Amino acid sequence: MSPIACFGEILWDVLPHGTCLGGAPLNVAAHLARLGSPAQLISRLGPDARGLDAFARVRDMGVGMRLLQQDFALPTGEARAVLAADGSAKYEFETPAAWDAIEFTADLRQQLPAARALVFGTLAQRDARSRETLWQCIRLADYRVLDVNLRLPHHDADITRASLREADFVKLNEEECGIVGAWLGTTAEPDALRAALERLRMTRTAHPLQLCITRGAEGALLWADGQWHAQPAVPVAVVDTVGAGDAFLAMLLAQRLRGVGPPQALARAAALGGFVASRAGAVPDYDPRSVIPGLP
Repeated sequence: MSPIACFGEILWDVLPHGTCLGGAPLNVAAHLARLGSPAQLISRLGPDARGLDAFARVRDMGVGMRLLQQDFALPTGEARAVLAADGSAKYEFETPAAWDAIEFTADLRQQLPAARALVFGTLAQRDARSRETLWQCIRLADYRVLDVNLRLPHHDADITRASLREADFVKLNEEECGIVGAWLGTTAEPDALRAALERLRMTRTAHPLQLCITRGAEGALLWADGQWHAQPAVPVAVVDTVGAGDAFLAMLLAQRLRGVGPPQALARAAALGGFVASRAGAVPDYDPRSVIPGLP
């Protein structure tokens, strides 16, 4: 099975209850690997002790490391998180960090055309070096998955619009719908947002748009196969929400790429996202078949 390539930040999340390795692309890749979908991480680590520790932990997660680079000057990334009462997190990112300088390599040129999908976001485009590398990757990838993942102070309307134009599968949370809707000259209403995205990506004809909107306690919506599908949230006692959206995306993407229908794929994604929110850390230890009853 060809791997799914995940591009972007790898960093240490400094949380009130401890420090753990994270970054949305790594979290998605780690959950994909746990779900039996091979994943390769495209990122960059520094020459410091945190970088060495990260290399070992990525290996232990079962994530492919051939495309993981080492920088010899910039430090390994760090994000200091402050958790709100509802478990949500706000971040302060070390800048610059090694993941700001991802290079386009011969391995990337060789492997990306065969990847099942390229998963990317907007945060890793805050620096021109990684942004240019990403766009070379996008040109090689057939199926493109955008997890918008807006993080202040790194919002950029032009970068986000350009990324949306090239994406086949888009994931937004409820807050991002309002921001992106305004950037596209429309509202946060799902149908208005979908129509604006369809107009924006008129040159993308190879794959129909799939649009996922996560809505916290109200569940999620997925536009796929020409209609909206709704999924209620799975009630859990929230410990923290760090990584829950990444787990949700990993399950949803893995299921859809295997041909699982939207309702069942959404239900399984919601169950995994809820489980992760009920545990500390972005990638807690779990057996997918124990967390998701009926998962083949």
